[in-house]
Formats: sequence, structure tokens, C-alpha cells
Amino acid sequence: MASRTIPLDLKLGRLVSRPNRFIFEGIANGQRQRWHCPVTGKIGKIDNFDGIPCLFTPATPADKRSTQGTVEAIHLREKTGWIGINQNRINGWIEEFLRKNAVPDLVNTRGCTIRHEVMAGDSRLDLVVENGNSRTFVELKTPTHDLLLTDDARFTTPSSGASFFERLIRHYESLRRLAADGNRTILVLCFMYDAPPFTPPPMDKWNEPIMRAAKHAQECGVENWQMNLHITPKSLKITRHMPVNRAYEF
Repeated sequence: MASRTIPLDLKLGRLVSRPNRFIFEGIANGQRQRWHCPVTGKIGKIDNFDGIPCLFTPATPADKRSTQGTVEAIHLREKTGWIGINQNRINGWIEEFLRKNAVPDLVNTRGCTIRHEVMAGDSRLDLVVENGNSRTFVELKTPTHDLLLTDDARFTTPSSGASFFERLIRHYESLRRLAADGNRTILVLCFMYDAPPFTPPPMDKWNEPIMRAAKHAQECGVENWQMNLHITPKSLKITRHMPVNRAYEF
């Protein structure tokens, strides 16, 4: 069976502040450092980052950056453990898992070609797995505004505009058209911690458009999956993955 683990080499630090949406200030090895924050919006419900442990990737001289690294994960409480926040890395990590055929019941990639950043209509989709004339399109989403730390996991109103929802609606529409043309299409909610099973959100002015888009996509055959991953200083591991079987109903 293919390995469901990717080796990492992350360093331990402690956050002090988030002076702006692009920067964390923190301490590692007794020294004050500035790290890149890979999430430009709100992270969970956190307003004060002082004292929060973090894992970061150190920058190298070749990076030619003004920061000493990038924060990859934070630690909020023992029950949850490390929570990965770097949405920019998830595409590469999931692609690596797929190339190893680590989740064949999600997408069997044996003998397949995998391409990333594929244009489909007016959307750029994350991955496409091709085997002859068969194509499986995979779009990955890693929500960080609503860290699903409760047993009732739902999206809520975004704190800084609706750009996440707008992109999600556009991607659902692209996946729906591809599914209608006979392709297999999958949207995967990726969480780099042990998130509870996702539940479609309640109806309100924010959620109605996305629920309609998701429902229409689901009716055309678009699959919804959830993947939970466990991140540590030394590895990233798939802990569980499952179809999201709850229907979008209204």
C-alpha cells in the first residue's frame, strides 16, 4: 500500500503578534523573528496571537526574502494538536499523495498522468488526473476562517468580504459543466487537523448562493469529499478521508 505520509522538516517557534495580514512576529531559538503569514484573512476566531506555538519553514538565502520563514501550523489546544494553515502548500502536498496513489478510493492514479493548475472555462482548477480519454478534475479547498473545532462544523459569514464564497461558487459551476460533459469531478475540503465531518451550512443571505451552486453541482454528479491530515514537525499524514454524503437541501 502506498505511503500516506510525506516527510517534513519544520521548526518550532512561538508567535508574539500579527502586525499585518502578511506578517507574524515570533521567537525561535531565543531570537525575535519575522515570518510570512500564508493566510491573508482571519484565522479562526483568533484576535491575539501572543504565546501561540507554531511550526515554520525557515527561509534560505536562495529565497531572497525579507522574512525568516513561513508559518505552516499553529497549536491551539491539546485535543486538536497542530493545525496547518498554509493553503499555498496544500496543492503540492495533495498532488504528491496522488502521485503515490495514496488514496485510490478517492482517485486511483495508477498509470495516470497528473497535471495541475488546469483551465476549465473561466476557472483554474487545481488538478486533473488523466488516463486515456478519462479525466478526473479535483478542486481543493482549505478553509481557515472557520476552523472546524466544534462537533457542529459549518461555514459562517466571512469576516472580510465574500471572495472565498465567490471563488467556490465559480469552481462549483465549472465542475458542474465538466461533470455534465461526462468527466468525473471532485471538490475536496482539506483540513490539516482532525476536523469533524463537514455539515452544509444553514440557509442565510451569505450561504444561499453557495448552497444553490453546490446543490446543482451535486445533482450533476460533482462529488464532495473531506480529507483530514495530521501535521507534525517531521511529517504530514492523511488520517482519514470520506465522502460528504449530506445533501445540500433547501
